[in-house]
Amino acid sequence: MFTKKGDAAVLAKLGDAPIQYREIGERLHHIIRESAPSLEPIVRWGLPFYVRDGKDVCYIKVDEDFIAFGFGEVVNPAREDGAGMHPVAWTLTSLDDSTEATIRALVTKAVA
Repeated sequence: MFTKKGDAAVLAKLGDAPIQYREIGERLHHIIRESAPSLEPIVRWGLPFYVRDGKDVCYIKVDEDFIAFGFGEVVNPAREDGAGMHPVAWTLTSLDDSTEATIRALVTKAVA
């Protein structure tokens, strides 16, 4: 497994995104870094991941038709007690203030 570390590596990977998702990816990166500066940004398996103590906290996945933002199985702030199904990823085709606020809250909760 080849891993590149740091903000520059993640931003370079997000720079490869289709133009309509490049800005969303870069904005997600900044939201994650502002909300959880203790997370280490890395590129592994061709995806930007944000890790703490070697464990995946969240990631960004770019596709031709959308961009996905998700959490690892170990740390999932969207998990609801008593629920039998738990969201781990969301697809985005745009990023508005409300969505940004939700992502900030989830990232902050994940590292709390």
